[in-house]
Amino acid sequence: MNCLHKIQAMREHMSSSERRLADFILENTHLLRDYSSQQLAGAVGVSQSSVVKFSQKLGFRGYPHLKLAVNEAVALGQNNESADTSADAQSLSYVDTIRSEANKHLDYLAEIEVSDGFAQALRLLKQARWVQILGEGDGQYPAVRLAQGLCYQGLRANLCGDHRLDLMLADQFEPQDLLIVVSPMECSDHCQQMIATVRQHQGKVLGLCRFGDTQLTSVCDVSLPLLVDMQSAPWEHGICALSLSYLVDILLLALKEG
Repeated sequence: MNCLHKIQAMREHMSSSERRLADFILENTHLLRDYSSQQLAGAVGVSQSSVVKFSQKLGFRGYPHLKLAVNEAVALGQNNESADTSADAQSLSYVDTIRSEANKHLDYLAEIEVSDGFAQALRLLKQARWVQILGEGDGQYPAVRLAQGLCYQGLRANLCGDHRLDLMLADQFEPQDLLIVVSPMECSDHCQQMIATVRQHQGKVLGLCRFGDTQLTSVCDVSLPLLVDMQSAPWEHGICALSLSYLVDILLLALKEG
């Protein structure tokens, strides 16, 4: 995924100093080529170590790798400028609009597929005796897809939707059982209750969630965070559900292939 898209998607979950860095980079991409980490820190009013930590939070080893990625994104944007101009001259179809947004997320899903977290998620699924699935917000439809797909592959999986029954089932968990939370929302009270109940029985938790949701990821054994670009409204909810569905499909395909 284009690093500028990644910065935009993560901005909502950043601290105040990180947001200042993000905003400066997004608004002054042409300046970053000649800026050292010390110069960037001085321009934004943060410490040099904050610049390094900001770079690492985005998945880069350090500031030089972030600067290189930004420069590559700027160059790519300039190469596509003429094509974008001609596209803007005509109103894009709904399909083109959705395709453009979906492609951003597909690029990031390719990164997730080769991550350690993805391999760990597959191991949890293969070892699970019983899988309980909780879908919230835009994660409800992908949660249904996941439950159906796991059942088709012969796994014992359940998606209830009734809060009281959810908690009753969670109270019967065993250590080899797995709770999967599919939610791009903040961790709800019901979600927290479910996870706490599963933890009491030493069950495992897998989260398919929004990147930056530290509240959910901190209580999961494994989490697969999804980038959601808040700038894509009014398509945000539809694209989010679609991206979660893609992630579910990738998991199911990988599980089927063994």
